[in-house]
Amino acid sequence: MGKKKLIIIWPYRFRDFDWQRFELDYLAPHVEVHVHELIDALTPEFGAAYANQSENSAVKRFASLKEWRKEFKKISKDAIVFNHVRPTELKLALICMTIKLSRAKIVGFSSGAGPAYVKQAHRGVILRLFVNLYHFLKRTSFALIAPDTIMTEGSYAILNVKRDYYQKVKLVAGNSFDFSTVLRSIRTSDLGEIESVFLDTGFPGFLRDELLSGKPELVKASEWYPNLMKFFHFVETNVGLETIIASHPKHDGRDHSEFFGARKTVGGQTLGLVRSSQLVIATNSTSISFAVAFSKPLILVTCDAIEQAQQPKKFEIKSCSAETGARIFNIDREYTEQDLREAMVIDHAKYESYKRKYLTSRTDGKPNYQVLLDEVIFAED
Repeated sequence: MGKKKLIIIWPYRFRDFDWQRFELDYLAPHVEVHVHELIDALTPEFGAAYANQSENSAVKRFASLKEWRKEFKKISKDAIVFNHVRPTELKLALICMTIKLSRAKIVGFSSGAGPAYVKQAHRGVILRLFVNLYHFLKRTSFALIAPDTIMTEGSYAILNVKRDYYQKVKLVAGNSFDFSTVLRSIRTSDLGEIESVFLDTGFPGFLRDELLSGKPELVKASEWYPNLMKFFHFVETNVGLETIIASHPKHDGRDHSEFFGARKTVGGQTLGLVRSSQLVIATNSTSISFAVAFSKPLILVTCDAIEQAQQPKKFEIKSCSAETGARIFNIDREYTEQDLREAMVIDHAKYESYKRKYLTSRTDGKPNYQVLLDEVIFAED
């Protein structure tokens, strides 16, 4: 008897970075992996946001949904499907329907529930009623195309899944992709002592998710990078920590010198850079989870232009600050050495709370691939 087929449905550009964070090297000895990349069939304009893609032979790209359906129907019998498509519009709902009709075992993931993506505004009674009605209609509308199983990564994600899906959906306790990577990396060697690392998101220099929304970036590069570089110099002068740039995986391979000058930029090693660092600087990167996992001092940066125009990013930075205890520095302001040293003190209670809310639902330290093998792929139905 051959291996079970595992089909990953991915609506974006699939990179080697994705292969690694989904732990497919660990799953491939046990299942036959097929990655179906749908970006060219769904949002080809979003391809410009990516500087790289995987050339792994298991990754198949589709220019149309008709072409994808033909291939999917050919191989989906008795398969396991990891579906990363969410039915937020008709075309995406039809993809989920195609997957559901195949009668394959369908697994969804509740990734991305960190505070950078959570609106925590206070709601009045009337607004709460409308929100509850919305989620009821959402549960009802998508009940027929819901996954059979959802892997969750923290207590906040569990609450969201219970809100958005009916009880018949099986919950599997897991980890965020970043935290699972941490669990797998414990025994690997460090990169040597890194003084300070900035978690770059490509903001605002590179094309990013605004390609999907159609909304222009509201902050100009000239309003961000010059004073950001001055802030790095401030850190170096006052606490002696030179800052290295950890580039965003979407932009690995692109020239960052226009924004960071001669400052060292490193791609594909964010975990190692954070683990070896003495300080982590960020805006609203999900890689903040590495700072929490390795108990590294974290400070967040903003600027006047973000405060005035970039409302979502402003809120996300403040949410990250509230959840981690990290202080926010406006790079258009002046600070003292004492301000910086005080900000480098870790609030361990908040770090532990962040970890349980957003990074993991487990206490046994199992990485995601082992959880999936034990509780999904080879679990008794």
